[in-house]
Amino acid sequence: MHKTFDEGLQLAKEIIFYLENNPIPDTEVILFPSFIHLEGISRLLSPGLQLHLGAQNCHYELVGAFTGEIAAPMLASIPIQYVLVGHSERRQIFFEDNHLIARKIDAILGTKLQPVFCCGEKLAIREKNQHYSFIREQLSESLFHLKAEQIQQLRIAYEPVWAIGTGIIPDPLEIEDMQQEIRDILATQYHSTLADQISILYGGSCNSKNISDLIHISGVNGVLIGSASLHLKEFLNILNSLRNN
Repeated sequence: MHKTFDEGLQLAKEIIFYLENNPIPDTEVILFPSFIHLEGISRLLSPGLQLHLGAQNCHYELVGAFTGEIAAPMLASIPIQYVLVGHSERRQIFFEDNHLIARKIDAILGTKLQPVFCCGEKLAIREKNQHYSFIREQLSESLFHLKAEQIQQLRIAYEPVWAIGTGIIPDPLEIEDMQQEIRDILATQYHSTLADQISILYGGSCNSKNISDLIHISGVNGVLIGSASLHLKEFLNILNSLRNN
């Protein structure tokens, strides 16, 4: 919940200008701005630009009297591709549980958009050594009703809650271990080929200082960037690091 309309558009223009002049091979950049920015930014995108748009949330119903909410078909009427779902702030602040998130995923997929599904544990859960079972529960209750061809449309973002906005980064082996655990869970439910094909991102205090280390962790296909994306110079430094790696 940052940036006025003009501020958001200006930030997007600067990012677009950078990518037009500094393409990043084999990399997809997705912006998840506030709802008020989506339509305006979509008009700035040109064919061939490696920049796509996503929404931060949507409702699980396709239409109805849900004042203040936004529906997947509304989002699909703007040329966007992705919707973020299950973010830790939605889970903690708005009490969204796994079953509600499953309904949102159905709405997103039914509208031909692609979900970016977030999962992750709190510090207390990890300290009790319950993080594997906790992540397995998040995946199973939110995703395992999907057919194989549906789940292939997802990207999964692992974001340990204790690392979000804290500046604390898990040990690279901890990140690698959890990425592999997620793939093993998917392989058991579906099959190993599907599990290997799904993009798994890491989110949690990503910035220009640690991005190079993060993207070289085995199994990490990308990053979900939070507050660092609000500052143009910092975000461009991150993009530049991706170009050089």
